[in-house]
Amino acid sequence: MAYYLILIQFFFALIALFLFWKSIAYFIGIWRYKKFKNMPLPPAYKALLLSLPHYLHLPGDLRRKIDTRILLFLDQKEFIGAGMEITEEIKVTIAFYASLVRLGFGLDAHDRVATIIVYPEHFIVDRSRNEDGIHHQHRAILEGQSANGTVVLSWQDIQHDISKESRENVIIHEFAHELDFEDGMPDGTPELDSSSDYPRYAAAFSNAFIILTKQVKRNLITQQAGFLGTYALENEAEFFAVCSERFFMAPQRLQALFPAIYAELEHFYKLDTLALFNTLEAP
Repeated sequence: MAYYLILIQFFFALIALFLFWKSIAYFIGIWRYKKFKNMPLPPAYKALLLSLPHYLHLPGDLRRKIDTRILLFLDQKEFIGAGMEITEEIKVTIAFYASLVRLGFGLDAHDRVATIIVYPEHFIVDRSRNEDGIHHQHRAILEGQSANGTVVLSWQDIQHDISKESRENVIIHEFAHELDFEDGMPDGTPELDSSSDYPRYAAAFSNAFIILTKQVKRNLITQQAGFLGTYALENEAEFFAVCSERFFMAPQRLQALFPAIYAELEHFYKLDTLALFNTLEAP
């Protein structure tokens, strides 16, 4: 009996320590938020942000909100340059699009990225896979990568996406992957608000993914497949990340071509990007 009492006491002690740690983290978060909430952006940061069309199109309340999120992001995240210097332009640009992805969430919700590594251009990684019992090793040239709270980005591709007002955005893409990874399964389904959301979400994404995959295998490049690109059909995780890019960068076409997917992403991200960024889309 004494043994079980010791175990119970130990169990409750662990719970108390966990709750204490969570409360400390909560109050630190509140302190940081209050610290930055009324802090104006440095003029250099503001000038950089005003050059980004998506920042200009945010209404005043969301612009003030994202200003605070950007300052928090820059305070909390580690930036590492891979063979390059990390400038204010690089940090502020990444902070803006990463904060845009989380703008509809609570302050600490879905925030697991700790480190951002930036390469000057495309980078090469070694990859391996097993297929039918055969081990394959190959090298891949990437614009971005993410895993375990670390996001790796190519600055050249970030600049290209912004300058061309592209429907692609590697920052949004990789931070969407991190949202997908939160439940431990990179399967294209992030953590949703409630269990009742999953069947509807799965129907919207799975139906589109299966139909487009079958069409591409038959060499039928439809308007929908052309809009997302074949890379979106690599797997369900890439499909979610690419759809997230289009949700922020080309919401009008996403809503027109994939209304069910747009509705699910609007519900998940808690933003109506069609209303915010409709006029930014290229014809």
